[in-house]
Amino acid sequence: MAPLDKAEEDALIQQILEQLSQTPYACSSLTKLSGGTANFLYRGTLLQSLYSQDGATKATTKTVVVKSSTNFAAANRDFPLDVTRCVFEETMLRALVDFLSTTPNTVVKAPRLYLFDRRTNTQVLKHLLNTTDLRSILLSPSVNNFLPQSSPASVGHALGYWLRSFHRWISAPAQAALRAEVGSNEGMRKHKFLITYGSFLEILELYPELVEDHRKTLEDVEDAMKKEFDKPPIDGDDDWGLIHGDFWTGNVLLPNTSWQEPQQPGQESNKLFIIDWENAQFGHRAIDIGGMLADLYERKHFNDVDAVIPAMHGLVQGYGRLSEEMAFRTAIHVGVHLICWYYRRDRTAPLRPPLNQVLAALTLGRDFVLKGWEKDRNWFESSVLTPLFAGK
Repeated sequence: MAPLDKAEEDALIQQILEQLSQTPYACSSLTKLSGGTANFLYRGTLLQSLYSQDGATKATTKTVVVKSSTNFAAANRDFPLDVTRCVFEETMLRALVDFLSTTPNTVVKAPRLYLFDRRTNTQVLKHLLNTTDLRSILLSPSVNNFLPQSSPASVGHALGYWLRSFHRWISAPAQAALRAEVGSNEGMRKHKFLITYGSFLEILELYPELVEDHRKTLEDVEDAMKKEFDKPPIDGDDDWGLIHGDFWTGNVLLPNTSWQEPQQPGQESNKLFIIDWENAQFGHRAIDIGGMLADLYERKHFNDVDAVIPAMHGLVQGYGRLSEEMAFRTAIHVGVHLICWYYRRDRTAPLRPPLNQVLAALTLGRDFVLKGWEKDRNWFESSVLTPLFAGK
């Protein structure tokens, strides 16, 4: 992995500062933020404060998030990425301004985009102060303080409910033009295939015993999914449509306070923010559902975080009833996503988990794929994915 060196990144920062200098978002400095593997992400300190919302009488917003995209990954300049991804993200963020999902105690929405410069692929977004991504919370020693008692199930339910609401909203006739525009995000669609269905068998082959006696089925899955990713965008199928495309715990932000449940009179609703929309694309909805389920389960398998199990149950319950076909398709994607953990890590570094733990994850992922393809419901009813098949 070869990121920009310090001199190169300093030059990029200076370039961004100059770009913003003639806008209302001129900054005195940019401070690098964690989490930017695909893009360069900074906290910008504004030269002049902004009004926090329309109608505000006092300018109080002193910082913004600045996101700069290039034709390679920020964490690895040797990994090419289609730079037009940020144009599709702008389109989605503009469209999502008035879309939010509410439950009795939670509001879920996307962040506000202030500015996008298409010449330089630079975004200026609202800085969501005092928030932390869900992944970091789950891995924190203080996870039980952030998410006490039944909170993990409540967070999962809110995410599932939001995801179903988003899938319905984006499928409505009013969003036809949006679907047509973002459905052309072929660069990130190809990228999604590459890092999932284009990689899972290659990973399993590193440990031949995992493929032995199963190669034909695994190759059938790979071939079928390649045809799916080549499928042109269409309307009229509830299982297909625009998806977030990168729905995982790192792209969910929560306030740095304990989750409040149940709500008391006058108590402010919990807030969740869904970020990073550059992977929005036409695809099977199982990719969004299965991606989050798999990512949650990784925290249990590799970090023994108990909170993820009720969160997984809550996610499925919040999303609502799945057809049996969707349940099996989701299980397949959970398996592929879990296997591809192997490539999402730093591949230049030694394996951190013990080999037996790695092999257990790859084996379970393989079995999710095989049993999902075979539609073996009885097997799943005694697995961690049993919520997918509840009530069927």
